[in-house]
Order: sequence, then C-alpha cells, then structure tokens
Amino acid sequence: MRRYPFRSAVIALALIVSATAFGAPILDPSKISDTTFGNGFRLIVKAENQWGLASAALFVRAGSAYDPEGQAGVAHLLEHLLFEAMDPHDDRRVGPAIESMGGYVNAMTTRDSTHIEVTVASQYLPRALELMAQAVFEPNITPIAVAREREVVARELIDRTDSAGGALDDLLWRTAFEEHPYGRPIGGTPEHVTGLSVDDVMGFYERFYVPANMALVVVGDVNATELAALVRELFGSRPGAPVELPHPPHEEPPDDVRIVAETRQSDMVVVSYAWHAPEVEDFDEVCAMDLIYTVLGEGRLGRLHEALNEQGLALMSSCDYLTQRDPGLLIITAMTTPDKEPDVRTAILNEVRRLRDETLTEEQLEEAKRVLRIGYAFTNEAFSDQAGSLGFYEALGDHTLAIEYIDRVNAVTAEQVREVAVKYLDPDAYTLAIIRPEPAPGEAEEACAPCSSSLAQG
Repeated sequence: MRRYPFRSAVIALALIVSATAFGAPILDPSKISDTTFGNGFRLIVKAENQWGLASAALFVRAGSAYDPEGQAGVAHLLEHLLFEAMDPHDDRRVGPAIESMGGYVNAMTTRDSTHIEVTVASQYLPRALELMAQAVFEPNITPIAVAREREVVARELIDRTDSAGGALDDLLWRTAFEEHPYGRPIGGTPEHVTGLSVDDVMGFYERFYVPANMALVVVGDVNATELAALVRELFGSRPGAPVELPHPPHEEPPDDVRIVAETRQSDMVVVSYAWHAPEVEDFDEVCAMDLIYTVLGEGRLGRLHEALNEQGLALMSSCDYLTQRDPGLLIITAMTTPDKEPDVRTAILNEVRRLRDETLTEEQLEEAKRVLRIGYAFTNEAFSDQAGSLGFYEALGDHTLAIEYIDRVNAVTAEQVREVAVKYLDPDAYTLAIIRPEPAPGEAEEACAPCSSSLAQG
C-alpha cells in the first residue's frame, strides 16, 4: 500500500461513522479512463465535475534503485534539475511560472520512481501541463545548474544524516540490503553527489526520461476527451524508444540476526527492526501485510502501542510498510530510555511471535480492515491524493491496483494474514538498527544491548 500518516483521533472518530458512508468506491472505476499513445506514453484520467480544480502527477520509472554503479544520487539530483527548465513564453523557470497561476508544484524521488505533481484551477491546467512537458522533455541542464544543485542536495543530505531519524533509516536499509540497490540512500551521499557530472546526469536522463517510461495521471474538473487531445500533443507525440528497466540483483532475506548500532548525543535509544516484505507482484500478500502493520502499529489501536506505550516502555512506537517493485521492508520502530531497551526489544519480538502463533479472530480481522478502509478513504479525499495513489501503482506496474485495493483487502482471510506473518516475520532472522546515547567518559560502548530473555537476540 502507499503509506500515509493519519491521526489516530481521526480514525477513532471515523470508526463510529456508519459503514454506509463508504458504500461508494473510493476510486470509482466508472470515472477512470486510460490511454496509451503511439510512443508508449500513458494517460490516466479521473474526471470529477466539482471544485474547479485539477491535479496532475507525472510519474517516471526512474528511481534511485536505477542509479548506475558509482553514481548514487543521480536520479534525485536530476529531479532537482528538472525545475531549471524555462517557461517558453517568458524568462521564468517552470516552478515559479506554475506558482504564479496560484498553483502548487512539488517533486519527489523514491527508490522506484520520480514524480512531479501540480494542482491548479482547472482553467490553468493546459498551461500547467505545457510547463510540465517543458520540464521533462526540455530541461535546462547546464554545468552551472549542476554545480549549484549538487551543493543544494549535498546540504540536504547532511541535514538528513544529522537527524537521528534520517541516520537510523539509512543504517537500517543499508544493513538489510547488502546486494540490492534499495540499500542505498535515495539521495546518495554528499560525497557521491558532489562527484556527479553533467554527463552522468544526462546519461541517466537520456536513458529513462522517454515517453514509454512515463505516465500522467490527472484527477479533477476536466473533460477527458479534450484532455486526451491536449496530452497527445504535449506528451504523446514526443519521440522516444522503449526502455528496458534494469533488473537489480535479488536479495535473499537474512537467515539470522543482523544488528548494527551507532551513537549520538541524545538521552534516548531508538531501535528499528526490519523484515523483508512482499513486492507489488505478490499483491494479495501485500494486502495481508498491510493488515499486519495495521494490527501492529496503527496508532492507539495497534498492539505495539498497547505493549510498549501503555506499559511505559516506549515514548514512541510505529510500524511501517511501503509497497515497492521489489521486496521492501516491514519496519517496527520504538524510542525508549537506555534502561528499558532490553524490555522494548523483548516486547516487539513477542508481538511478532504472537502474529505467527495466533490466528486473528474474525472480530480482530474486521477491525483491522475497517481501520485500513477508513485510512484509505481519508488519504484519498483530495484530487492530488487520488492522482498520487493511481500514479504510485502505475509506476510500479498497473494503476488498477489502486482501484482494486479495498476489494483485495476485504478478501484477505485471517489464515492468510497468519501465513504471511509466518513467511516473512521470523523472530530469529531480522535486521535491527539502533541509535544509542554516546557513552559517558570512561564507559565502553556496547555492540548490542543485554537481553532480558532469549526472545531478544544480540
């Protein structure tokens, strides 16, 4: 599932809403059309005759997992450079030009894709799409621009690793993936980025930024027929050969416990467990895993909150899982004090064992499904969110997974949830990354914490 945060208080309030409130499909297939142009460019439209707004999201299958060897961070650097493109009608860059229409524009690089998103009043959509086409087909990638953006990105990466959360995330993925490029930081490292050249950027651009490797999703107050004609002109008529995406090396899940720890100036300990999790191709398993993270970590309703927060063991706990093209990670994170670290680790692994050993009751399963349905509904309210959901799955392979998602979740049985837990969540084989306080003068740093029971290894 595409993972979005949403407040537990909102969910708790929503749980009292009648089920009939969600009778209509969240992403109604009767309103969605798709077109593939002769050059392979894809258009997906969901027409909504309300609000006078339109959101457009352009997805390129060009994420950090496809950075060439020795060029980590090039996909993310290129994303920054797309906004160097100039408005063909004046001397402004495309970002300020869109914002001058009262629009919102943003871009993001993930491990599997890069996307640009724009929301404008509907009457400005043709102009916004012209500027988006300018950004991806006629970028202004010059040596001066590359040098400037290298420094901007390097500063972003330094700021990220200066934070405990960013450092822990990089440490966890790097340890969990020794072969697959998912283990690399999405933005690379400051050292990698400052070494990238114009030729590196252009090589990546020319390989992946071709029409057949792109999809445009538009949701809002539009005429689908008129929009298709415009998109054909702006995007569907561009030349470009088909692209063959690289096949990263397969990464076998750990068959033992991998523990890695770093120290920082802090009074707190943060532990983060990771297990390899289903890829998008195994979508029924994806839906079962989404139910697992809901049972474990969906705010105050989750088992981790009950086992950790309510018992005074943790100040914070969470469970996250993002569907990816290749197997990703289910991640459980908790923040605690140094003296409680062993008990927190024991409690987390106890909850993992419980999922494997005990089949959910029908009541527990239905509650998890209800929470997941409500979360999906709330995080698809805005046009931009709907464009993001459809584009997210299109970039992974097929936008119809976003439409089918709720039906596929509803079809998951309690036994399937337990089977997925058994298959992926081995309490004796996982990756554990830990951020601990720096030891006091004279104290030796421990490689890993002492364990209060055999359930917490290391």
